Amino acid sequence: MQWGLANDGIGEGVSGEVAPIEAGDPAGPPQAVWAELRRHWRLLGACTIGFGLSLSGIPFYTLGVFVDPLHTAFGWSVGQVQIGLTISYLTTMAILPAVGWLADRIGMRAVALGALTGLGLAFMALSLQRGQLWAFWLNWFFISLFGTGTLAITWTRPLTHAFRAGRGLALGLSLLGTGVIGIFGPPAARALIDAVGWRWAYVCLGAAPIVLAVPTTLLFFRDPAPTVPHEARGLPAPLTNPRLWLLGFAFLLIAGGVSGTITNLIKAVTSAGVSRGDAVAAASLVGVFVVIGRVFCGALIDRFWAPGVAAIFVAMPATACALLASGPARPGVAAISAALIGLTAGAEFDLLPFLIGRYLPLRRYTGSLAAGSACFYLGAAAGGPLLAAFYDRLGSYRLGLWGASGLFAVAALALLCLGPYPAFAGEAAAPTSGPG
Repeated sequence: MQWGLANDGIGEGVSGEVAPIEAGDPAGPPQAVWAELRRHWRLLGACTIGFGLSLSGIPFYTLGVFVDPLHTAFGWSVGQVQIGLTISYLTTMAILPAVGWLADRIGMRAVALGALTGLGLAFMALSLQRGQLWAFWLNWFFISLFGTGTLAITWTRPLTHAFRAGRGLALGLSLLGTGVIGIFGPPAARALIDAVGWRWAYVCLGAAPIVLAVPTTLLFFRDPAPTVPHEARGLPAPLTNPRLWLLGFAFLLIAGGVSGTITNLIKAVTSAGVSRGDAVAAASLVGVFVVIGRVFCGALIDRFWAPGVAAIFVAMPATACALLASGPARPGVAAISAALIGLTAGAEFDLLPFLIGRYLPLRRYTGSLAAGSACFYLGAAAGGPLLAAFYDRLGSYRLGLWGASGLFAVAALALLCLGPYPAFAGEAAAPTSGPG
C-alpha cells in the first residue's frame, strides 16, 4: 500500500495526516483523485490565479508586444529590450534560494502576498521610462526582486503536500493561469497600447496581480503544516546527487529554448514576411496550447513514466524550431510552431516540480526546487537575448532556431537518463516503473 497526504479542511492547508492509496496504479484510483480535488479546490484555485499573475505571466508573455513601441519611442533594439528579461531571470536565479529559505520561516502565504504587491507596483513603474536603458534594466531588476516570490516555489509546495493521488494533475491545473495569460495577454496588451498608449498599458497590466491575486491568496491560500525539522528546511538535496545535476542541466536547456522562442516569436515571423496581425495571432496560440499542455502533461505524468512523457513534449519545440528555420515563414507554419512550443511551455512547469518531488527527497523539496529553478532561470535568462543576437547581427533568426532545435533534442535525451523512480526512507513510496 502507498500513502498520500490528506487535508482536514477545504482550502485550509495541509494537516500532514496520511491517507492510503491503493498500490498498482501510479496515480491512485480515480475516486481518490476526485476526492483530493473536492477537498482542496479553494487552495488549487488560489494557486492558479496567483501563478497566472506571477512573474512568469504578464511580464513574460507581453514583452514581445512592447518591443516595437519602445523602439519607436526610444530607438532601442530587440536585443536591448530582451536584456531586461535577462536581468530579471538572473536576479531570480540568484535570490530563489533566499526566497525558499524565507518562505520556510515566515510562511509562503506571507511571501506570496508581499511579492504579488511588489511585482504589480514594479511593473507599473515601467510606464515612467524616459529613454535611459540603465533605468529600464534597473526596473526589470526590481520586477524580479519582488516577483520571485510569486513563482512555482511558492505555489507548488502546498499542492505537493496536499495531493498525492492526483499530484501531476493538480500541478497542471494550478499552472493553467499562465496559459490563460499567454492566450489573452498579448492581444490585451496590444489593445491597451492602441487605446491608451504603452505607458498606461504598463499601469493597467501591473494592477492585475494586486487587484485579482492578492485577495484570493489572502482568503484561500494556506501554508502546509511543517513536516521537516526547522533547521533542515530550505536545504536542497545533496549536491552529489546526480539526478539533481541531470535535472538542472535538462531544464537549463529547455528553459533557454522555450524562453528564446516565445519572446522572439513575433519578431521572428514578422521579419520573415508574416504580417504583424498574423504574428500576434500565432503568439496567442502559445497560450492556448500552454493550457492544453499543462492539463494533458499533468494527467500523463500521473499515469506513465514522467521522463518518457517529458522527452516527447521536449521533442515538440525541436520540430517547431526546425520548421521555422527551414524556409520562408507562412502564417500556417507560424501557427503550428507556436502550438508545439506552447505545449512544451505548458508542460515544463508541470515537469520540474513533479520530477523534483519524484527523484529527490520530499523533505528537501523547497531547497531542491530552488536549485532546479535556478538552473531553469539561468537558461531562460540566456535564451531570449542569444536568439535576438542572431537577428541583430545576421538579420535572420534561422541559425539561432537551428541551434535551439538541437538543444531541445539534447535535453530530451538527458531526461531519459533519469531512470526509475527512487524510494526514500520515511516518505511515501513512488511507483518504481521506468523505461520499458
